[in-house]
Amino acid sequence: MASRKTRRRNLIQIIALTLAVVLVVVASVVFQSWWNDRPDPEPSEISVTASSPAGEIEVFPFSVCEPGVACEENEVPVLEVGADEELHLSIPEAIHDHDWYLLTIYDDPAANDEFYHTSFDATEVTVPGSVDPTEEGGQRPRLVVVEISAVMIGHDSDGEQAPYTTTWSLSTVAE
Repeated sequence: MASRKTRRRNLIQIIALTLAVVLVVVASVVFQSWWNDRPDPEPSEISVTASSPAGEIEVFPFSVCEPGVACEENEVPVLEVGADEELHLSIPEAIHDHDWYLLTIYDDPAANDEFYHTSFDATEVTVPGSVDPTEEGGQRPRLVVVEISAVMIGHDSDGEQAPYTTTWSLSTVAE
């Protein structure tokens, strides 16, 4: 039979272990709740990173519009991409965690293309500076503009959540 001192020591260890488990569980639940409830950035604050041999830039939205409201457009940044080069786009989680579109516009409208991506489908995209000619013997169409579009949730002037159509636009040819 265990002595009274041994039983008391065992009881203290069991209580301490139980308290430690309860503290870890409570801390985990509180952290998970905070993590899930933290606010997403506003659509106008989200940027896409674009890089080519000419450099790297952060591209902020060209337009952020509520449905049915006139849309204010911003300036389109330029990052040159040669015909034999590639444009690399890094898509942040705030965009790629839901559906989004990539529109590639070339100097030959027949070469333009649109790519639909589902959530977590792609975090990076590579776009060629030129594509195969659409007609036999024709010139290779050059990339002129790249646009990324997504519907984002932001806050209106009353602080209420509202959907916004957000478009990031990048020109690849210097004027």
